Amino acid sequence: MGLNHDDIAYITSFTRPEREKGYTRTFYSYPAKFLAKLPRGIIERFTTKGNLILDPFVGGGTTGLEAMLLERQFLGYDLNPFAILVSNVKTTYLNPDTLNFHLDSILTNLKNIDEPKIDLLDEDDKFCLGPTISHEIYSLDESISDNSQSSSFKQFFKLVLIHAVKIVGRRDFEERGNWKFASIIPIFERKAKKMIREMSTLPKMVKFKPVFKLASNHQVELENDSVDLIVTSPPYKDKDVEYQQIQIQRRTLQRSKRSNIISAILGTDPLPKKLLCGGSGTKYWQNSLKSLQECYRVLKPQKFAFFWTGFKNSSDFEEFKSQLVSVGFNLITAIQVKLSDDRAASSRSTHHGKVTGMMSHDYLFTVEKI
Repeated sequence: MGLNHDDIAYITSFTRPEREKGYTRTFYSYPAKFLAKLPRGIIERFTTKGNLILDPFVGGGTTGLEAMLLERQFLGYDLNPFAILVSNVKTTYLNPDTLNFHLDSILTNLKNIDEPKIDLLDEDDKFCLGPTISHEIYSLDESISDNSQSSSFKQFFKLVLIHAVKIVGRRDFEERGNWKFASIIPIFERKAKKMIREMSTLPKMVKFKPVFKLASNHQVELENDSVDLIVTSPPYKDKDVEYQQIQIQRRTLQRSKRSNIISAILGTDPLPKKLLCGGSGTKYWQNSLKSLQECYRVLKPQKFAFFWTGFKNSSDFEEFKSQLVSVGFNLITAIQVKLSDDRAASSRSTHHGKVTGMMSHDYLFTVEKI
């Protein structure tokens, strides 16, 4: 079957960076994500309604959301509990009026919380965030747990809180005045209201609710030759990506701290970074091969798989191509994608003209199961 020139030109058109917008796509900028327009365009061109889409590295749920909006079935896998939370929140419609009610209750209840029960922050976190914000994070987390009876509503506001912590941890936050005595509560409230407005645009009823599994993709729970399309972004080899951490940066303190607060808010143990990044060196290729073998097994013959990733050097690039072929795929093309300076396309682009050790381009690999 293969792809013709028009198909490749069509796919390439969706690799150009731009800002995300619409539906719940901006709920959280998951590290190393690809733009929603890419899986959406691929799904529209190569599948029909009711077809099954697989994303074995689900990340922030981008492919799952687009599959749901286009009335396709979807199954996704990820080892990161935070990835599953982000994906579920982005694809689960919640009544906006009820969300606003819970938001008012969460904010009202803050004044009743003196000594939070759970210690979410370590001493370095508290030092970098300051006493006011540190206490407010505890209080917001406890108020969310007290006021949100449904797990779906609780997950929604926990994601809001995590996003707010990410904002106050940024380098530019301390430039807004005396950051040691600033408050995270207005940021939490603004972010919550924005997400509630975006939530209202999701369809109330969907034909196929996407399924996100907290599990390894080395053993996918699908029959042979059952998937119509694979669209995914595997981990980048030997890249230090904060999939489960938040960076807290304070110029005035000359400190940069990677916090495990996401795991603390979710009530899960932090996973080893090497595990979330697919391992390093030989271990990375061992894990990659197992994942690709499962992708080949479950994909239907004459159907396509798209892998978006990047490599530090040409030998790793060639090794990934070799693995694709070794499991049985026909490699059609590897489109080089230049990443934007403002990180619109990926967490690994160059930033403000500074040397950050990040890659300047990725690749979109297109393969077919013969």
